[in-house]
Amino acid sequence: MTTTPAPAPHSSAPAPRRRGRVVALVAGGAVSVLLLAALAQGCASLAGGAVLSETAYREHLRYTREAGEDAVRRLGIDPDSVIKRKEMANASCKDDLGMDSDGVTRDRPTVDWTPGFASDTAYTAAVDTLRKEWSARGLTVEVLPAPATGEPGAGLPGVRATDDRGVELSLRPDRYDGEPTLTADGGCVRHQGYPTDW
Repeated sequence: MTTTPAPAPHSSAPAPRRRGRVVALVAGGAVSVLLLAALAQGCASLAGGAVLSETAYREHLRYTREAGEDAVRRLGIDPDSVIKRKEMANASCKDDLGMDSDGVTRDRPTVDWTPGFASDTAYTAAVDTLRKEWSARGLTVEVLPAPATGEPGAGLPGVRATDDRGVELSLRPDRYDGEPTLTADGGCVRHQGYPTDW
């Protein structure tokens, strides 16, 4: 009678290799998922975020205008008497990559007022008033450096803050003519419809 020898026990050396491969595959999969998530986030950024209904966009227009009017009133000035312009279109806000579907528009609602300060001292006092008012509301306030000598508005610093609904408010010299201008900038918004009466 012949006896068959028992098979030799398997070496334990391949087990750590298998574990290493499994760990590498899991890590590679996790990295792939993270890269896909980052790509999706990037595409959403290119797309410009949520699309507001025409009604919601009209509300955003109203709020943008009212936020600026409130700032002008804090300077003791009637906003209707010093309004310079209201606009929605902005070249930097347009969809150059074709991400928006039909019926969706991008606009940047902006309203400018020119309070017409009697002197540089009166303008500087207004900047200080808004800085204090906005700080008291808990907004993060940024003091803007004055344009350099030879530029429009040279020597006049500005102030800027973004309110709790995303409207950027600023008082600074206009970059083209140097006239002190208070601006309410509603940001680049994707929306349906195209309201013209705001």
